[in-house]
Amino acid sequence: MDFTNRTPFPAKLLTGSTGEREILAIAACKVTYRLEQERLVPVTGDDAWPVFDKPYEFEKVSLSPDLEFRKRGIDMLVFGKAMAPQGKAVRSMRVAVECGQIRHEVAVFGDRVWRKTMLRFVPSEPEPFTEMPLTNNRAFGGKAKMYGAEVAHSINPDGRGFLFEKEEVEGTPLPNIEDPGALIKAWQDKPRPACFFKPLGILEKKNLPEEPPERMPFRVMPTLFNQAVPELVAQPEELGDSLRLMGFAPDGDIVFPMPSVKGPSVHARVGDLHSRFPATLSTLVVLAPERVLVASYVALFRYLMRPMEERQAELKWPEDVEAEKAVARGVTHGR
Repeated sequence: MDFTNRTPFPAKLLTGSTGEREILAIAACKVTYRLEQERLVPVTGDDAWPVFDKPYEFEKVSLSPDLEFRKRGIDMLVFGKAMAPQGKAVRSMRVAVECGQIRHEVAVFGDRVWRKTMLRFVPSEPEPFTEMPLTNNRAFGGKAKMYGAEVAHSINPDGRGFLFEKEEVEGTPLPNIEDPGALIKAWQDKPRPACFFKPLGILEKKNLPEEPPERMPFRVMPTLFNQAVPELVAQPEELGDSLRLMGFAPDGDIVFPMPSVKGPSVHARVGDLHSRFPATLSTLVVLAPERVLVASYVALFRYLMRPMEERQAELKWPEDVEAEKAVARGVTHGR
């Protein structure tokens, strides 16, 4: 299928056979915005993020291809550090991402280790910090010794604080990032890792009801291809008019107006058949220090391939609206 991108933003089309005659097509368009004076300003040219057609590593996080049709919901990936207010060192603070009904909050501590007292092991006083990475290696997990062998945490093997044996406790670092509602109190605690990015293992939603182990695949499959942690996977109706980052800047909250959930459309023609397939928001990538938001839109459709028929697809904003104006509509969305 011939593909023409009539938007000013990066876009790609991928097709693949699902049978002898049926073809599955997926189109992705990515819009990069800068936050300027409380407005989203679209970026084009070399400064715009490209559409990824294969996994891409960014700041040690593996980003999935944008041309992924199996993902459900809108992933929200926020890159940044916990920044102490006014740049004055703190021993602990809270960091949160909030958008409509979506909220992910973590408690952030300075470096700590387990210390032995007369009766038990206790965390040392957190070291003061002005900034703290929010990477998975700062959340609970890691590798622990068990009968002389090293055992990796099943969810977050890159983390810290995972312990099995009492002899290994003294001097072992605690995680810097914790769930405020389930803080570590004893070295035997095994909390759910408070990750900001999807770990290597399976991180399920909080407070799930008890179910037989054989039901786990049915719970996991719907979110298997999401990139974000469960707290940051949204449905369109859950999103608000703004995305607020708390604790990511020393001078206060960072607030992004939300871009439109609706993107451009694919106008497809196969022989004498014509149809239009709207692209919807699939992923939001936020770069807090740079005040950049990247919105990925995806459209999915199928068609039958018949020999000698002309097959074309055009990606464009609604015919009565120029691309730049359609983007501007997203700029003022909800204001």
